[in-house]
Amino acid sequence: MSMNKLVIVTCTAIIYLAGIENIQAQQKRWTLSECIDYAVEHNIEVKQSRNQVLSLKVQKNSLQNSFLPDLNAGASQNFTYGRSLNQNNTYENSNIKNSSFSVSTELPIFAGFKRTVSLSQNKFDLLTAEANRELIENNLSLNVTSAYFQILLNKEIYRIALEQIQLTKEQEARTLLLIENGKAPESQLYDVRAQLADDELTATEAKNSLRLAFLDLAQLMELKGYENFEIDSLGGNVTVSDTLSPLHIYQNALTCMPQIHQAFYSLQSKAKEVKIAKAGYYPTISFAAGINTGYYDNESRLSETFRRQFSNNMQKSLCFTISIPLFDRFSTRNQIRAARIEEDNARLALENEKKQLYKDIEQAYTDAVSAFEKYESTTKAVMANQEAHRYALEKYAAGKSTVFEYNEIKMKLADALSKQSQAKYTYLLKERVLAFYSCHKWIEIMDTAQRHASI
Repeated sequence: MSMNKLVIVTCTAIIYLAGIENIQAQQKRWTLSECIDYAVEHNIEVKQSRNQVLSLKVQKNSLQNSFLPDLNAGASQNFTYGRSLNQNNTYENSNIKNSSFSVSTELPIFAGFKRTVSLSQNKFDLLTAEANRELIENNLSLNVTSAYFQILLNKEIYRIALEQIQLTKEQEARTLLLIENGKAPESQLYDVRAQLADDELTATEAKNSLRLAFLDLAQLMELKGYENFEIDSLGGNVTVSDTLSPLHIYQNALTCMPQIHQAFYSLQSKAKEVKIAKAGYYPTISFAAGINTGYYDNESRLSETFRRQFSNNMQKSLCFTISIPLFDRFSTRNQIRAARIEEDNARLALENEKKQLYKDIEQAYTDAVSAFEKYESTTKAVMANQEAHRYALEKYAAGKSTVFEYNEIKMKLADALSKQSQAKYTYLLKERVLAFYSCHKWIEIMDTAQRHASI
């Protein structure tokens, strides 16, 4: 085999294997925890929040380094050529060389505690940014979970629609037998086929809703190629968990919810801002030191050597500076007032976050209780409608009922099944939200999903 053929075969094999791997990746069944992890890893807002944390860490390093002295070194070299008039009133050529060297340092000793307080403020700003990152991740996780359960619900709705089509097709076969035996008019066959068309339309709409649900989840995850995207089903039974009271859940949530941490750290940062503004009333003290020397050469015999000039021209300086603010046009006072207003707003924001958190928990708790009660009711309704459908089917097969009577019972069964599914997934979603507010980690919630998820 020639070298060109070998290269072509190798490249083809690589492309083929890569394509297989990509297809397998797309066709895998994603669990809820995998969807959340993927979404968090690829979400742009999450990446921006992480960059904000990194930026504040860089700022922290800058504030820490502000306590170090500045150190500067400088050097210059000048050359002057030309003619000039001397004391004898004659012109002469000049060739002058001038060199200078310097080293200086400056150290701010006292700045009204501004640097120390700024470093402390940065600590709270960093904590605020980290809490904001966690908040964005949590909100994204909740949205992914909601989209995930919407897919599961739409799957069941689509399954119910397909079952209705199958029932109608069976009804069509029974109707043909009734017509052949003279127990039903031929017009009933047309009614059944009209119902079949309606059922197929309902199934098409349910399928489109399912596709849109997959699209919503894929977009939240920043996942491309969702056509072959599939999620894992949940197992277990719908049971009442030992859910704590809303007040108890709220007490737990205050210790772990990032929105509360974010508001609290922001308040602390604004309090430090007031102290930074007050630093304008304090004097500032700084220290500076320097050393410089130079060399001068005009090509005269009287010029000393570079080494002697470098030593003899040495100059040293020490300087202590104190600056006392006497009048700054009330700038500091106004800055303090503005900072105190911002601090008060941050305090109000914290109280508002607490109130909103309790409202959200109350709403989730009420929704969970209502959904479970509805699930129990719809379960009874499903059982009753299944029995009614069985009886109606027997009557229709015997030619003792019309198409419309049977279809009415069949549609009631489909409606009961749909309501049961809606109540089921609403409860399962709210149950996870309450567990989340109870300070359970997402991974813990996902690990228990198999025990509490489906009928």
